[in-house]
Amino acid sequence: MKIFEQIKRFIVTGVINSLFGYAVYAFGVAVLDFSYFRAVVLSYVIGVTFSYFMFRAFVFTGGDRSWRSYMRFIPTYIFLFFFNVISLHILVDIADWNELLAQAVIVPVCAVISFIINRVFVFKHEQV
Repeated sequence: MKIFEQIKRFIVTGVINSLFGYAVYAFGVAVLDFSYFRAVVLSYVIGVTFSYFMFRAFVFTGGDRSWRSYMRFIPTYIFLFFFNVISLHILVDIADWNELLAQAVIVPVCAVISFIINRVFVFKHEQV
């Protein structure tokens, strides 16, 4: 798959993954009466697994499709979670940015990091 096609599929799949994760979060809060913390944990656990299968099926179709790729996927998203939290702390608490603006800047950075790590490390580099 050509790199630009892969990037396009990554973006579309990422939007679907985000909507799915939000739906799980909303279900946890509205239906299961979870606290926001429990709901976000539920959303993260289910959403990351959903994302793995979506990326594997539609974006990184020629890479490593074994269970080992899933075991590399999990720490990737743990890293991205902490990168996001630390970046928010720096921009909001230290640099005094607005929380919404800070997250709007961080999300695309996380998406680029995610694409690179998934392409090179998780699903191994697919020949282009």
